[in-house]
Amino acid sequence: MNPASAASVLSRDEIASAIRALSTADWIRLRKVADRYSRGRIEANDLLQEAFARALDTRTCPAHVSVVKFLAEAIRSIADGVGEKVENRLVLVPVAKTGGDEPEAFNVPDTDPDCETRLIEAEAAETFRGAMLELFTDDPVARDIVEGTMEGMEAEELRELTGLDMKGYATKRRLIRRRIDKAFPEGWKP
Repeated sequence: MNPASAASVLSRDEIASAIRALSTADWIRLRKVADRYSRGRIEANDLLQEAFARALDTRTCPAHVSVVKFLAEAIRSIADGVGEKVENRLVLVPVAKTGGDEPEAFNVPDTDPDCETRLIEAEAAETFRGAMLELFTDDPVARDIVEGTMEGMEAEELRELTGLDMKGYATKRRLIRRRIDKAFPEGWKP
């Protein structure tokens, strides 16, 4: 490994320090990500712990990527791996023969998007996320609300996170809505 590439990834100690320094908001985001990807196949806490273990043992975090994003991607990756183990067990149900061959009875269509489609969707989602967050670089509270909303947080959690009361939260939501409407009057177009 050349010195330039060694400097572009975080060391195990740097990752551990960053995990210890996670803010309450970061913990909430990571728990939300784990909850979202667990989908009943694996416990969210187990998924989170596995992501921490792999982040410290086997994965490399590029220096330009936030540790929260790195951990969120690890959670998604681990959950996808668990999902593939479960989803790839195709259950064949015998169909009563009623005359001729019915090949479509065993030709189960795959409803999941292919890898390329998932990558395109992920890239589009990241572009959307970046554009939305860029609108609020001057207002960290509004930015936290937008980011939390995109992560699926409830209003009560967002008020607790930002320290706003109901009136202050409603005022920020109006500001957010107006700023997005002004920036994208015809709706989001990448």
